[in-house]
Amino acid sequence: MLINLHQRIPISFKIVIGALVGVILLHPLVTLIFWLEFNQLLSTPSDTAADFLWWRIRESTSFEMFPMNLLFAGLGAGLALVLDLVEALSEKSREKSHILKRQLSDQLPLLIAAGESETTEFKESLRWDVKEGRVNKKLEKVIAKSLAGFMNHRGGNLLIGLSDDGTIKGIESDCKTLRSKNQDGFERALIDLVNNQLGANAATMVHIQFLDYGGHTICWVIVDSALEPVYLKDGNISRYFLRLGNSTRELDVREAQDHIAQRSPIGNN
Repeated sequence: MLINLHQRIPISFKIVIGALVGVILLHPLVTLIFWLEFNQLLSTPSDTAADFLWWRIRESTSFEMFPMNLLFAGLGAGLALVLDLVEALSEKSREKSHILKRQLSDQLPLLIAAGESETTEFKESLRWDVKEGRVNKKLEKVIAKSLAGFMNHRGGNLLIGLSDDGTIKGIESDCKTLRSKNQDGFERALIDLVNNQLGANAATMVHIQFLDYGGHTICWVIVDSALEPVYLKDGNISRYFLRLGNSTRELDVREAQDHIAQRSPIGNN
């Protein structure tokens, strides 16, 4: 069960702590930095930084320092408010991620049962060639083609870790080939592939989730429809792919030009 620290700690308590930190910590440190920079020009009863810091802490309790203490208390309280906002936004983002993952987990069996379609494709692996028992970079290019095809059409879902007939294979073999042999390493490898093959802008159109199903981990890639054409880089050649039916097809120059000219209404649907 997740512990919601944002709800457990009242904001008023955080503000008080922040104000105390501002007075007790920020004020002496800021004045210490000032002393280190300009100590030759100042007349203080301190020869060392430690002496100055201790003198400043003692002086901070005097009435003359009240306005300065009030200023740093306000700074500390403001910092506490900012941190509280960051914490709240982070927690909200995590909550949304958990909700999305639960929804996808419920939908996954139905999506697999429906099979491949115009908006769904299965890939057994990202880079591990099961037949040859080795890493095969050509498989990565196949993944990139599929992603480009979805982006140039209506978007879609790419499930990695499934054979064409929907048999669960998982991404465990892929993960073993990576430097970081876990889901984070797999996600980085996939994003790097998109960046290198399709461009940095295309990387913003893929949303990756990992789901446990049938005793294996499935990578579900939700692909957005692109507003601009997405090309696959193949050496010095840019290739244009499109999702048609339950397969991804490369268009020749004339076909690509015709599709690009007509695709704006599609992207806005």
